[in-house]
Amino acid sequence: MVQQRLPTVNGDDGAWGDILNQFLSKEHYNTGLDNVANGGHQNITVRPGTTAAGTAPIKLASGSLLSTPEAGAIEFLSDRLYFTQTTGTTRKVIAAFDDAAGGGGANGDMYYRDSSGNFVRLPIGSTNNVLTVAGGLPSWAVASSGGINRSISSISSPVTAGATANTDYIYLVSGTTTLTLPTAVGNTNQYTITNTGTNNVTVATTSAQTIDGSTTYILDAQYYSIDVLSNGSNWYII
Repeated sequence: MVQQRLPTVNGDDGAWGDILNQFLSKEHYNTGLDNVANGGHQNITVRPGTTAAGTAPIKLASGSLLSTPEAGAIEFLSDRLYFTQTTGTTRKVIAAFDDAAGGGGANGDMYYRDSSGNFVRLPIGSTNNVLTVAGGLPSWAVASSGGINRSISSISSPVTAGATANTDYIYLVSGTTTLTLPTAVGNTNQYTITNTGTNNVTVATTSAQTIDGSTTYILDAQYYSIDVLSNGSNWYII
């Protein structure tokens, strides 16, 4: 069996050279000649670390970067880890994020480059938020213009449609029932109504407002759908 150890002091008489060569040859390349290829690593087996300080499997000391990038070089300086690619011999920064921030993140989080060049986490926004830019950086914000948020409802009994600003409403209506639109005055939302059943569905209006000139509109076939918008005073099918 090949010895995988260093020679024993005051022991291994006559076998020191063989044992030492076997130990070094495990991970070092031996050409058998005196040349520049000799002695380099042919493979590396890294032992696992432990929880104790100073036992990380690999630890790079921060140092100056090469004056001229060299293909395949891995370098570490201050807060950045670098790798140099062959094409163009270009040094690249390896993006990394702080796993401790926010408990390591959550589903839907995104990462971006901040003003200091760091790779930082943008936590997922709330329902119906939109991604925007503030101060040159991405951020989540509440939708502020018409028809950005979306509300989807399935109904089978009389309902008055919602009127929250900046919301598109989708109603899937089954059964013989009535959906009443809210006031058209000042309403910038879009309403999509679909008859998902086999009975007539009535779309009604409030006050004396109309839908294409009528006070009601009948969806008399299954999967019959209309889109409705206000012109500021009445409703129109688009």
